[in-house]
Amino acid sequence: MNLSLLATVLWAAGFVLNAALVFVLLYKRRYRTVPWFTAWIASDCLYTVVLFFAYRFASKHLYAVLYWSTSFLDVLLQIGVILEIAAIVLRRSGRWVEGARLRLSVMGAIAPLVAFCMAWFMTPAAETSLDGWAARASLFTTILICLLMSGVMTVSQQLGLGWKSHVMRESYGLILWTLIAFATDTLHAYWRTMGHFSILENIRIAGFQASLIYWAVAFWLPELEPTSITLETISRLEVLKSRLDYGQSRKASSADGVLPK
Repeated sequence: MNLSLLATVLWAAGFVLNAALVFVLLYKRRYRTVPWFTAWIASDCLYTVVLFFAYRFASKHLYAVLYWSTSFLDVLLQIGVILEIAAIVLRRSGRWVEGARLRLSVMGAIAPLVAFCMAWFMTPAAETSLDGWAARASLFTTILICLLMSGVMTVSQQLGLGWKSHVMRESYGLILWTLIAFATDTLHAYWRTMGHFSILENIRIAGFQASLIYWAVAFWLPELEPTSITLETISRLEVLKSRLDYGQSRKASSADGVLPK
């Protein structure tokens, strides 16, 4: 099977950008913070090489087997990435923030059902039944990741939790890509844009590559350090605490009819 010049360029660019991001994650030791994200990007780098040579030199059957196998593993790793973000954002000192696990569990139960219903009842723009199932699987995955990511962000905002810098940057890139993927999958599925299939797929690939560039820069930059408390600030807090304690003791003594010395 042959590829067009544009498809070959995008495929090669995807491998280079994935490899560059893996280098950043390893060189800057960010893999310690986001091991699942690192595993996802590294596996995607490997998938790109395997699928490229399978598409060019192997049979259609072997390529289909490899494509579906890698796609399934890719979905599992993406879910792992979202759970990793949730664990960093919604946990403090190794424990889940009160109410976070229940809300996340509810979203985790609802998201697959919504994604399954939308994928099942859609009418894919496909020439064969296999392409139709591929379109349904792609839409299911995109909606599932979008809903889970939105659920994590919603829960964190409801609980008033802050985001660590690198995790926040990772989330921004993930949101950018999933929104572009959702738009292209929706156009494929519901508007029956068969004539623009290649264009939409190229837009989807370019969107993911834009996220790769953003992640490479974001993880290369240092994480913002929390503002340090100076000695002057500590002394002011101690004076304020002593005044509050004194005021509370006066109030308690006045209630008993005795004023403190």
